[in-house]
Amino acid sequence: MVQQQNQIQQQQPKLGIAALKNVLNNDAIKQKFADMLGKESQGFITSVIAVCSNNQLLAKADANSIVLAASLAAGMKLPINPNLGYAAIVPFRDGKTGITTGTMQIMRNGWVELALRTGKVAKITNELVYEGELVSKNRFTDEYVFDETKRVSDKVIGAMAYVKLTKEMGGLEKTVYWTTEQCLKHGKRYSQTFRKGYGLWVSDPESMFLKSVLKHLIVKYVPKSIELQKAIDSDQAAFTGDIDNPKPVYVDNPHEEEVGEPVDFEEVDTESGEVQQEEEPKTTIVVEDDEPTNGELFNEKEQQ
Repeated sequence: MVQQQNQIQQQQPKLGIAALKNVLNNDAIKQKFADMLGKESQGFITSVIAVCSNNQLLAKADANSIVLAASLAAGMKLPINPNLGYAAIVPFRDGKTGITTGTMQIMRNGWVELALRTGKVAKITNELVYEGELVSKNRFTDEYVFDETKRVSDKVIGAMAYVKLTKEMGGLEKTVYWTTEQCLKHGKRYSQTFRKGYGLWVSDPESMFLKSVLKHLIVKYVPKSIELQKAIDSDQAAFTGDIDNPKPVYVDNPHEEEVGEPVDFEEVDTESGEVQQEEEPKTTIVVEDDEPTNGELFNEKEQQ
């Protein structure tokens, strides 16, 4: 039987940039990206090739896994250049087979963007908390008072995220605050690489504190659009299947109840052994409901 042209086969991995270009040059695959991105599709495909060409691990990775991860980012209209802080294709190397796959990771700006697109978020903030800045907390009501003028040192004691929903959603306000200890406990529970002693949880833990608290807030308290739910299901996953029906495999967090037997994957960087991902900005992100969201994510001038 002749297989459909847009079938992404996983049985025989196709490795390297030449294989990636060949898959992306398939007319049916190009049409899929065009359906998702319109006139921006070719620019997105070019960016996928550029990102992988500039990363020694992705340049040798399974092309099919990269295309599937990229298609998820395209479906959510998130650029995959990690410098922009929206989404990234991150390499994972299977310690048993030696084959590297591309996984989809949504970065801090990406979570904010997707939350805002629901049209139900008026304001969202994400900050590190330094010693002295936590003035008071009420564990029964989840109410916190922070004051940056009270900082007594540069010691990070935790991370916070705050969201206010629109008036149509009742104007609900919610703050999540995790201590440094709670953040580290979360990382050790959900990241194999942290437990093995490398990755961003080791090299840049504060960026992971911010993303983890923000993602928890959004997942728990922001009303879910179809797009936001897709992001929750896709984050930190590799994919099998085909471009019409990609199936996530959570290689860095293989819980048996979700994906069966754990897979021995190593998360690696081209030089240091750590994941290749740009440091995410640590400044406050505050967006009022009357400010426009960035709809044209692929316009470089608007990103500057």
